[in-house]
Parts: sequence; structure tokens; C-alpha cells
Amino acid sequence: MNLRAALTRDGTGNRPREGPPPLGEILIGHRALMRDRLTEALARQPASGRRLGTLLVARGWSTGGAVAGALAEQWGFDAADLDRDPADEGLLDPELALTYLAWRILPWRAIGGAVVHVTDRPEDAAAALAAVSAPGAPLAVAATRQLDAALGRLLARPLAARAARRAPSEVSVRSLGRARGGVILAALGLVLGVVYGGLPGLTAGLACLFLLNAGTTVLRLLALAAGLLPPRPVPEIGQGAVPLAAHRPLPVITLLVPLYREAEMVDAIAAALGALDYPPELLDVKLLLEEDDGATRAAIAAAALPGWITPLVIPAGGPRTKPRAMNFALDFAQGTIVGILDAEDRPAPDQLRRVAEALRDAPPEVACVQCRLSYYNAAENWITRCFQIEYSIWFDVLLTGFQRLRLPIPLGGTSVYFRRNALEELGGWDAHNVTEDADLGMRLARRGLRCAVIESVTSEEANCRAGPWIRQRSRWLKGYLLTWLSHMRAPARLWRELGTRGFLGLNLLFLGAAATYLAMPLFWVSVIGGLATGRSIWGAAVPGWALWPLGVSLALGQAVMLGCAALAMVRRATPGLLIWVPVLPLYWTLGAAAAWKAVFEMVWAPYYWDKTRHGISRFFRQAERKTSQMRD
Repeated sequence: MNLRAALTRDGTGNRPREGPPPLGEILIGHRALMRDRLTEALARQPASGRRLGTLLVARGWSTGGAVAGALAEQWGFDAADLDRDPADEGLLDPELALTYLAWRILPWRAIGGAVVHVTDRPEDAAAALAAVSAPGAPLAVAATRQLDAALGRLLARPLAARAARRAPSEVSVRSLGRARGGVILAALGLVLGVVYGGLPGLTAGLACLFLLNAGTTVLRLLALAAGLLPPRPVPEIGQGAVPLAAHRPLPVITLLVPLYREAEMVDAIAAALGALDYPPELLDVKLLLEEDDGATRAAIAAAALPGWITPLVIPAGGPRTKPRAMNFALDFAQGTIVGILDAEDRPAPDQLRRVAEALRDAPPEVACVQCRLSYYNAAENWITRCFQIEYSIWFDVLLTGFQRLRLPIPLGGTSVYFRRNALEELGGWDAHNVTEDADLGMRLARRGLRCAVIESVTSEEANCRAGPWIRQRSRWLKGYLLTWLSHMRAPARLWRELGTRGFLGLNLLFLGAAATYLAMPLFWVSVIGGLATGRSIWGAAVPGWALWPLGVSLALGQAVMLGCAALAMVRRATPGLLIWVPVLPLYWTLGAAAAWKAVFEMVWAPYYWDKTRHGISRFFRQAERKTSQMRD
């Protein structure tokens, strides 16, 4: 190891310099860069606003190690290889974890009575050393990817604790405790009242179901009607005029891609990311890997990843959830826009450009944009066809209506892109919520912020088997119930922040959706029993005036959703799926099993993340080949 940075004559550990040579010329002199590539990089650099070394590595025109060595020579510092000579953990001050991250600096080795620090930004050396209370300390330069890995490993404990509790306690489901227990007792009391309370108890239970189902049906009818209205006219711009915002440079976008037990998905997601039409020097992709997931980490290590993709190991700890991993990664993000993709996602190649344009032109209260989701294996079987219809209902009909009604919108868990400053002000994601996306949509609305939906489409892999489908849906419904409970712990405050319309919308979106699924067995028992016997199976136990309103509301709710499905198929230009619309009531019956599973898990395992397995569809390899062709 070269120790010149620790032993120079000026006593600061750093060699005096005058007129450092250009970085590009040093790299050319080391035969680590071609002259024509340097010329092109220098032409691209002003528009990107990125450091020259970052641009060269992102474009694959030089390597991270070569750039680090050239920077060390340029600034008169040592070069550090953190893979060969890792940093000494004993030199760290845990209280400075966020400072180390912000300034991209770490104490590395104690040499000759001085502590040598390491960074990948030597131009900020003086300010960085002052920030960590080590002014004048000797400095070394490391490759960015190596420094990211070292920061993640050495700061694992404080950053993991921060990730688990990043969302404020008053909006996190981790602090529900007594409230969750109170609701469970209330629900148990309602069930016992229905079972043992005779006609009054049963009538009260049916009345609750009727109100929730009827309210949900009315909400969907209003959304359907609002979605049928013509869009508001866009003000025309003068002839030949171009908005000033159109001249702004493209922003850096960070993409967080959580991977857990998905070694077989590494090549697929790398191909999907490689197909994106966005300047690589403006891409900052973090692959989030769990510490104990050796198979996926090995697959990542074996993959030839470009310089703009960085693996980030999430330390062991609880809760083991996707939002905890994303909270951990948020502190490493470089972009002013932060997006999420799942392992099986195939975003449209121009998606990031559309996102950047949408957020550039949107008013400040638009904190994020949501892309539409679809499935590349919709034709696999009846479950995937119904899943595709269901997603079409949401993105092409209901979501449009909810936006026009100015209702709070549950976000999707993927292909959603945030203004980073808004995301950080909200406290990131709730690490304990298994539907962190839906919860974040409500928290945005409570702050007076909103989400815009854009036309760009991401293709995903739909669950094609009943068992995995039920497990995935039960996680969603459990998260919906916990999200409802979390926000309703202070209903008066919620009403003030959302207004009457938003307050009712939140309750019907979350509690109404769960109640509809939970009541599904009652609906089918009544229908099948009535058809088989020719009379109500409830006999004299429940008078008609108490039962008929519920039956009508359940039937009307099914009819409204079938109407939404038909409209969605027309809008998506997929008339071939229309013949599957009548099957949806049978498909939704699976949701009843998922809902009751969610209720039990809410009691016994509220933070358990039932992982969805990817790459099992027979259409998966076909989609992977298509993505590779798009990239090539």
C-alpha cells in the first residue's frame, strides 16, 4: 500500500498541488480511456451536469478503479482498494453515520499516528474532512461502487435502525399496539353479538355490511361516471412557442429494485434496465439484496453489471419487508427523482423520459407520478386473464375517476416515481406496513400533495396459480386494513386534513374493499341456497327488510364492477378478454379466502411479508427474449 498521502512534508497528510492535470489526460496516459471517448464525454458533460469520471464509468468507457486511480493522481492523494484493504470498523463514529453518507467519506486506516480517510470525491476533501471533525487528515480515493459497499457494511447497524423507524411513529403501523387490539376486540364483540345476540345482533351486523358495501358501490359508480367525462382542455401555447421548462436538462433518476430469493431474475431485470432509453450517466440503479440471500448475491456478483447499477446489501434485521430495504437505500440515492421497480418488471423504454417530463411540467403539489401496469402473461390461464381485467379496471377506469373526484389514491408498489425531497419530508416508507405504497398515497394526500398517472406502461408477471394469488392478495388486504387502522387512529385530525370527501373516500377504499371480500361467502351462500331451495336459507331468522337491502347492494356492486370491466377492455383495445368478464365473480371468490387469511394474519402476524415468487410463468422467458431484443 502506498503511504505517500500520510507522510507528505506539509504535515496535513496531503501533498501540495498546483494546476492538477486534467482527469481525461491522466486516463489516456494510463491507457484507460480512448481519445475519441474523451471527446464525446466532454461534449456530453455540460448537459448532464455529472462529474466526468461518473459519466465515463456509466458509459462503460472507463472503469471505476481506473477513474479512482486517476483522481488520486490528479489531486495528489493515495488510491485505496477497499476490496483488498477494507476500512477499519473500529475507527467509525456511529453518530456520524449520516454525515459520512452525505459527504461520501469514511475513516479508513490509522497510519503513522494519523487516520487516513477515504472518499470518491476528492474535490470536496476539505469540506468533507471538516464535516467529520478531521480537518487536515490524510485522504485516499476509492472507486464509487467500493465506497458504497463499504458505507453500507460499516454503517449497517445505525442505518438499519433508521430504516426500520424512518416513518414517524404517529403514522406508522408499528405504533398501533393498543389500537389494533381494540379493533380486534370490537370485531370479536360484533361477531359474538351477531352469533349470540339473536335478531338484533344479526340485523346490526347485516346493517354494517350493507352500509360498507353500498358506500363502496356508490364510490365506484361516481368514479365510473367521472371517468366517462371528457378530459379538461389543456391551454394552448402560442404559435411556435416552447415552454421554458422544456430546455431544462434531464434529472438524475434513482431506481430502487428490491430482490429477495430471485437469483433467476437477475439477467431479466438487467436486460429490462438496459432497454431503458435514458442517458446512463443520469441513471442511478440500486439493486437491494438481503444480507442472508446468498444465491441472489452470488448471481449479482457473477453478472457483468454496468457502472450505473450498484448492488446494495441490506443488513439483517426486522421487519423483513420491502419498505425497510427501500428506506435503507434512500440514503444512498443520488437522484432528485426516486422510482421503484420490481424484479419481474418490463418498463416501456421511454418511461423515464416521460416521468422526467411529467414531473418537470407538473405543479409543485404533484409529488409523484404513477405509471400504468399490465401483464405480459395475461393469456396464460383464467386467473391471469382475470388479473389483467382487474388491473385494467383500476388503471383505466377507477383511478381516472378517483383523480377527477380529487380523492386520495393508493399508490402502486412499482413504477411509481417520487420527487425525492417530498419523499424524504414524509419520512420515506413505513417499514412495518406490508402495503407501504397504499399507505404512502394517503400520507401524501394528508400533506396536500397528490399523484398524477401517466400513460407509460410497465409489464409485469401476473400470478398464474391460485395459492400464490391468495397469498399475495391476503398481504394486500392485510395492509389495507392496517393502513385504514393507522390513519383512523385520530379520525378528527384525518377529517380536517383530507376534508369530508377525502375522509369518506379513504374509509371506503380501504375498509369497504376488505368488507366486500369478507362478505362474499355470505353472498354466495344466500344466492346458491335460494336457488336450490326456492326460498331464503335464513328463514324466519332474518326478516326480508333486513336481508334484501344487503343482497341488492352486493348484486349491484358486482354489476358495477362488471360494467367497469367491460369499459376497461374497450379502452385497452382488448376485446378478446370481454368473454372473460362474466367469470370475474368466481375469480373474486378467491379474494374471500385471501380476506379471511388477512384478518387472521392481522392478529397473529401483522408485519409478515408473504413474498410473491416471480419467474414461474411459461411466458417469462418469452418476455425476457423480447426485452433483450429491445435493448439490442
